[in-house]
Amino acid sequence: MVVPSIFIYYFTTNNYKIDLVKAGIFLFSFIGDVFILMDYNDSETGSVLSFLIVYLLLAIPLISGLKKIKFDKIDILSLLIVIIVMVVLSTTILSLQLEKMKTDFSIIIIYSIVLSMLICISVVNYVAKGTFAFLNLLLMSVCLLLSDIFYVLNGFYLSLSVFSLIEMTCQVFSYFFMVNYFIANDKWVNKLNNN
Repeated sequence: MVVPSIFIYYFTTNNYKIDLVKAGIFLFSFIGDVFILMDYNDSETGSVLSFLIVYLLLAIPLISGLKKIKFDKIDILSLLIVIIVMVVLSTTILSLQLEKMKTDFSIIIIYSIVLSMLICISVVNYVAKGTFAFLNLLLMSVCLLLSDIFYVLNGFYLSLSVFSLIEMTCQVFSYFFMVNYFIANDKWVNKLNNN
């Protein structure tokens, strides 16, 4: 229910206009959530692949925008700190004994690299530009990270209801921040085009 609701909210707020990338993000987010709800043998792999596509669709336009950013020492330092934290965090999570996981481990590694890249790009954009849109992008990325960490911990390492609650809460907030990012970024792009 969350993804269709935020889609309708975004669609009506944006005067019933949507581009293919955002439509794909909403579609694959919905598909990923449906795979989780279905909970059959291949649903884990389907969910991971769906959210991998979402992260790629989010990251690709941001990567092209990095060419316009001029990095200073603070930006480089922030990026290095985030990269180190992401490498340590990814290595720690991926080194857990995850025998219950049915998804091919190489897909999980690609998934974690793409998510880490999205977080690094979000941090750089926020530090360099500091707009409301990029604050929402950063918060969305952090919520996605926390949601995935608690999903893995709850589903494959130590099943606790509090982990499930944190994972679902972070997932819902990530959608909220994603829509706020889309709306704020669309306004910013329209303002630049009109000037």
